[in-house]
Amino acid sequence: MIHEDKKLFLDMDLDDASRAAIAAMIRDTHFREVVLACWRIYDAKGNDYTRGLGHRDRLDNFRRVATDLGISISKAWYVYAYKHWSAISKFCKSERVESEPIESRLYDLINYAILLLIHVKEEAAGKTVGAVHEDGPAFQYCELDVG
Repeated sequence: MIHEDKKLFLDMDLDDASRAAIAAMIRDTHFREVVLACWRIYDAKGNDYTRGLGHRDRLDNFRRVATDLGISISKAWYVYAYKHWSAISKFCKSERVESEPIESRLYDLINYAILLLIHVKEEAAGKTVGAVHEDGPAFQYCELDVG
């Protein structure tokens, strides 16, 4: 499985610094396991994020809620992320969980942070980068500083 995950990263169109950062991540077993678990959850929950409509705008759910409630996308994100943060806070105080495992909450919060970052990047670019565009996939517009 790790070989396939490495291939996933190596097939990306990346500069040398990004490739080096990813190679370092792959060598760090703990970091790699967390990132891959987050990716698998993010990928599996894609239909939840997009209403199963076949498009790839992972922010669709936040956009819809924001529009329906007359609030910003960031505020809609906050509501969803807060339930995970609240559960994590309770765990840190009591070292107990009430429903799903704490690891699931942590993975979800990491993914929510990524989704908020995508929104922040698209706001800065004046472009919807969370969706697939005619000129290519969403993330080519979202240049993250990895170094």
